[in-house]
Amino acid sequence: MSTDYRTLSDVALRDRILAGDQDAARFVFEEHFDALFEFAHYRLGGDRAQAEDTVQDTFVVALESLSNFDGRSSLHTWLCGIAKNKIRAHRRKRRPATLADVLEEADDELEALLARVSSEPLPDWALERKETRELVGATLSTLPPDYRRALLDKYVSGRSVAQIAASAGRSEKAAESMLTRARVAFAEVFELLARKRGELP
Repeated sequence: MSTDYRTLSDVALRDRILAGDQDAARFVFEEHFDALFEFAHYRLGGDRAQAEDTVQDTFVVALESLSNFDGRSSLHTWLCGIAKNKIRAHRRKRRPATLADVLEEADDELEALLARVSSEPLPDWALERKETRELVGATLSTLPPDYRRALLDKYVSGRSVAQIAASAGRSEKAAESMLTRARVAFAEVFELLARKRGELP
């Protein structure tokens, strides 16, 4: 019987990988690749090749230092921390005032926002402003993979909560709860980045 890696905690996944479970390592790579790529892509000014290199380097470092992951943060947050170090090393001489600089400057505030996600509704304008697609993408890039996937499934692919629940291996109630948290996280991060760019008072 095959293992459903989605049901394992981050620490359990760490232990499986350290024990030589290649399927667990493959699952972590596939689960986090897209989110890490978007995370790096916007922070590197849209340089796809450099973003791909950064993600590859991040996973190499993560595998080499996986025993240092203690589970106090999520695996996603830990991977993003490694990626941030790689990005900062690459961007030391980048000129200021780009979206990439805004994201880096806001990192601590973004982490604080995501740590206190509540249940307030998402302002309708946040996902409707076509002129802010870049900012929407940058916002999505900061979210944990399950939040990002839920929002894309719901608002881009038009999937129902039942479909989202089935694909995530969750109950409908759990999927609805995750979607609510994802909407709130998106709204708060979007508003923070928009304020820092001067698009909101």
